[in-house]
Amino acid sequence: MSAALGFVLNAAGLFVPLGIELKGALEKPKQGTSVQIIVGSGDGTTGGNVPHIALWDDDGNRIGQYHPSKKDKISEGEPRTITVEHTQTRPKYQQADPYYVTLSNLENDAICIAAVTIANEKISGTFYGDTGFSCGQSWFLSRNKIGQSFQTPRCVWLDADHTNKINARALSFHLNDLAPSTDKLSQYQENKDSLCKSTPRFSFWGNLLPDGIVPFFKPKLQYKEDSSGGGEGADEDPKKVIDKNNQYDKSVYMHQGEHKQKTGRARDTGSANHNPEHLVITDYEDHDVREVCEHPNSYGWDVVSTRQGLFCDIDQKQLYVLCSDAVKDNCFDLENKVIVPKGGMGSRDELSAHVLAKTYKTLDHWKN
Repeated sequence: MSAALGFVLNAAGLFVPLGIELKGALEKPKQGTSVQIIVGSGDGTTGGNVPHIALWDDDGNRIGQYHPSKKDKISEGEPRTITVEHTQTRPKYQQADPYYVTLSNLENDAICIAAVTIANEKISGTFYGDTGFSCGQSWFLSRNKIGQSFQTPRCVWLDADHTNKINARALSFHLNDLAPSTDKLSQYQENKDSLCKSTPRFSFWGNLLPDGIVPFFKPKLQYKEDSSGGGEGADEDPKKVIDKNNQYDKSVYMHQGEHKQKTGRARDTGSANHNPEHLVITDYEDHDVREVCEHPNSYGWDVVSTRQGLFCDIDQKQLYVLCSDAVKDNCFDLENKVIVPKGGMGSRDELSAHVLAKTYKTLDHWKN
C-alpha cells in the first residue's frame, strides 16, 4: 500500500506532509482496520500498555474496538500493528471506513505516542504527536525518524492517573482532517483554532474511558476543493468547525452531559521529570531544548542539545549553557554530568544553594 499521510511541524514551526508505511497490515478473510502505533524515546519507558482503540464511521456508528490485556505492551523502537476487526458493523465484518478514532489508556503505565497510522482497503491516514503538542497535550522529544524525509515528530503522553500532571488519558481525531492537503494545512497554520478548538476534529481527554463516546460532526463537514489538484481542501466554513464557548467538557468519562463520577486523587508528585536519574543527549538538528524548557506541557527527562550547546533541567524548567573554556560557572558540565553553579563548585552564593545536585545512573545519546 502507499504511505499513509499525515502532517508534522518542521523546524520553522510550519505544518508539512509526512507519510509512513504500515507494517504488518490486515490479513483476510475478516473485514477490519489496521492500526499501527509508534511510541517515542527516552529511558526505555515511553512504551507501555497498548491503549484501547475505538473506530467509528463518518456517521458516528462504531465499527470496532480493540481491548488489550494488561500484559499487552508496546516497546520503544518496535512499531506495533493491531487489527481492529469490524465486529460492531451490522451485520458483522462489513467493510466500513474508520473516520473517527479514539485511543484510551486504561492503565497507570504512561505511554508516549509519536504516531498512529490507520488504514484499510480504501482509506488511510496518520496522526503524529506534533498535533497534540500544537494543541496543548503533554509531550516530549522523540528520536524516531519517520518517513522518507526522516522527520522526528514529538510524542504525546497518555496516562490514566495523570502522574506528574500528564494531562491526557485519551485522544481522538477525525482521520480525513489529518490529510495534509495544501489548503487544509494553510488553514491550520493561519487559524489554529480550526484544528485545536475543533473537538470532533482533534481532542485530548482527561478521563475518557475505552467505551466513551466522542463528539462527531453533524451534519458532516463540507470542504472546498484543494488548490493543489483537487480533493478535500480547507473547510467550506471554518466558523462551523470551531467549538462554541464551553461547548464540550473534556473531563468526561463516557459522554457529554454525564453525571460526574467521584474519583480518587490522581497520583501527582508535581514533577516534570519522568526519571531524574536519566539524562538524554541529543545531536538532532530539529530538537529544540530551549522549547522543552520553556514549554508548560513538556514532560520527560533532563536533556542536552549538543547542537544548541544547552542543557534543560526539565523539573525546574531551567536552561543552562554547556560549560566551556569561555563559560566556567552557571553552566552544565557535560563531561561530569553536573550543574556548575554561579561561583563554581562549592560556592556559597545564594543562587548556588538552589541548584540541585544531579546523579545520573543512565544515559541515552541520540546520535543524528
